Amino acid sequence: MKQGMRRTAAGIAAGAVMVTVVAGCGDRVVKKGDLQSQVKEKVVAVSPGQKVGDVKCKDDLKAKVNATTTCTVDMAGTERKVTVKVNQVDGNTVRYNIAKDGW
Repeated sequence: MKQGMRRTAAGIAAGAVMVTVVAGCGDRVVKKGDLQSQVKEKVVAVSPGQKVGDVKCKDDLKAKVNATTTCTVDMAGTERKVTVKVNQVDGNTVRYNIAKDGW
């Protein structure tokens, strides 16, 4: 079972999302709640047959190239970490990669 989780996790995903502006400070970000939903969707898509539970991200994701945040994914009762990294910002669209972190 562990080998199957490693195999599916290796190809996590890329995604794109619209950004929002944090009130008062002008920084464009992907809100933490939106990011959590999208990370879960991507992990589920590459993990057929795996039970994917809650996803919790540390912070909002800044809409800046190379900005990162980490998220914890519940995979069948085991917490796994992923790193989300922005690779392109085009207007209000942020493109990012999701990579496993140590698993």
